[in-house]
Amino acid sequence: MSKKVILIFTCLSTFFAANLLFGQDTLFNGRKYKIGFATGAGFQYIGQLTGSNSHSIALNTDYYYQVKFYQLQYSIAISRKRNFGIELLAQPQYNTTKYKMYPHDDTKDYLTGYEYGLNIGFLFRKNVANDLLSFYMMLSSGPHYASGTPHRQANGFVFSNNLCAGINLRIYKSLYLDVRPGIRHISNAKFRIPNAGLNDITLTEGVFVAF
Repeated sequence: MSKKVILIFTCLSTFFAANLLFGQDTLFNGRKYKIGFATGAGFQYIGQLTGSNSHSIALNTDYYYQVKFYQLQYSIAISRKRNFGIELLAQPQYNTTKYKMYPHDDTKDYLTGYEYGLNIGFLFRKNVANDLLSFYMMLSSGPHYASGTPHRQANGFVFSNNLCAGINLRIYKSLYLDVRPGIRHISNAKFRIPNAGLNDITLTEGVFVAF
């Protein structure tokens, strides 16, 4: 093999390797910002979501606290590679709740309440199908106000801590479907007693626009 052929082969190899490592961002066609809306529910066992008594998927809890989410979400990409990215996100939200003050008191109706607050967090994204499909993990936390809670947790000021795994699917141009199951914990960092905390399995779905 001549030196000229070896030189051309080396140059081409270097070019393709550089494109692979430092190529153009394919996450959302290079769009850095996303804004959208999501709704969903938090529950202790699957029967709360389906309206049945099924405890096949459940947390080990001695209370009833179901929440319905209504969330706005805005995020900005702060680190981007070819198929991986990290985003900073904000989630202002207003949620409605349904709960029992004491778990085994079947003589009284369920109580209703609300939450509102803001979660701030990070989203770690892996692109698996160019601009069509991506998976992510999300960590977020923030101050909330809860109007009413079961006996084990003081109402009022709480922190909402969330761990979610999600999937985004492009459905039209820059419009994406967002689905994420997760786990949520709320408590108040011992500002008030009692502070045993409330845990929920969460399932949220929504849409957002990348721009």
